[in-house]
Amino acid sequence: MKRALLLVVTLGVVELSYAQVSLDEYLSSVAEYSHTLGAASEATMGADADLRRARKGYLPRLDMDRDMNYSFRKSGNERRVAWSMRADVSQPIFDGGSVRAAVKQAEARYGAVASDERGAQLDVEYDAVAAYWTLSRADIYMRAMSTYRDIVLSLRDVVRRRYDEGYTSKSDLLQVESRLSDAEYLYSSAEQQRLVALHSFNILRGDEPTLDVTLAESILDTMLRPRREVFEDVVARHPDYQSSLAESEYARWGVRATWAEFLPSINIGLYGIWQPNTPNVKGAGTRLDGGVALSFHTPIFHFGERRVALRSARSAQRIAALGVEDVVDKISLEESDGWTNILSTEARVEAARRNLSLARENLEISTYSYHEGLATILDVLQAQLSWLQIYENAIAAHYDYALAIAAYRRITAAGR
Repeated sequence: MKRALLLVVTLGVVELSYAQVSLDEYLSSVAEYSHTLGAASEATMGADADLRRARKGYLPRLDMDRDMNYSFRKSGNERRVAWSMRADVSQPIFDGGSVRAAVKQAEARYGAVASDERGAQLDVEYDAVAAYWTLSRADIYMRAMSTYRDIVLSLRDVVRRRYDEGYTSKSDLLQVESRLSDAEYLYSSAEQQRLVALHSFNILRGDEPTLDVTLAESILDTMLRPRREVFEDVVARHPDYQSSLAESEYARWGVRATWAEFLPSINIGLYGIWQPNTPNVKGAGTRLDGGVALSFHTPIFHFGERRVALRSARSAQRIAALGVEDVVDKISLEESDGWTNILSTEARVEAARRNLSLARENLEISTYSYHEGLATILDVLQAQLSWLQIYENAIAAHYDYALAIAAYRRITAAGR
């Protein structure tokens, strides 16, 4: 019985192992394996390529056209086959600002995608931290159930010996046997929870689901309360806010791009044509012509298309601006709730620690009193249940506090 009580006292000690995995090591392996981060990185590179492509609109372009005709009817000595080749070098002089608008939209889109990638990093980091602490909780809970089972088993041995010696009734022995069966059930359930948590832990970093690990850190370790962040700083660096600002900028330049479609445009170009001489007969040879072309394009009347197109673009701009305000309100709510969650769970951790100390002392006293014949078996069983419930509350409080800290860091975009 004394051995079981010693296990109660030392239950919170983290076992040492050669295969320990620290939280930082686990986060690095998850980030390296994450498909989500891989896709986010590809999206950012794609947005960067789109931006570089949009900037090419300022530069001249070279195009080449080739034509060939075959006539079924031959006229005199003219050849059936006629061909021509034309090369054009064109440079926009004025396009109403459409190229600039396209570049600015591409820049805004790149900013939004880059912010989304940062948000994905925070999400993956939080998922990894949650998986780590979930496995830690499962480890501790399984050890608690193992200890509880050992306590009940030790009590059963004592009661059976007293029963064999005629100092206690069969009823006491049956009650303890029933409690031992319940302890076996709780341990089996805890073992299953631990395996499920282990599977999630390993899958996130690309390992075999059943690969066993030992954690270097525990939810029972002392975790200092983080400093509350200044709200303005949180908003300024938050990926959701930065992304919404970029989307609003994209919509603003969308209005300019729509307007540019209905403005005049001027282009200048050089062209060269290589084709057979006329008439196209054998021996006539070919000629090379060329020149300079200046083109003007002016939209005149489109049955009110410009008006409705601008109305649609401005509506999208106002929606994007409202989206920015909505994101600020959402961040404010999440930050307030997150900080409240930290304070509440921290208070529960302190209360659980005090209660656990009292429950341990009560269990020791009840067990000793039963040995001395000063307490009944029901008193001991009740003390065991009280200790178990309080220890489960302590595990839950530490777990909730660890997740509350991780969630607050995610909300404030602070990371680890």
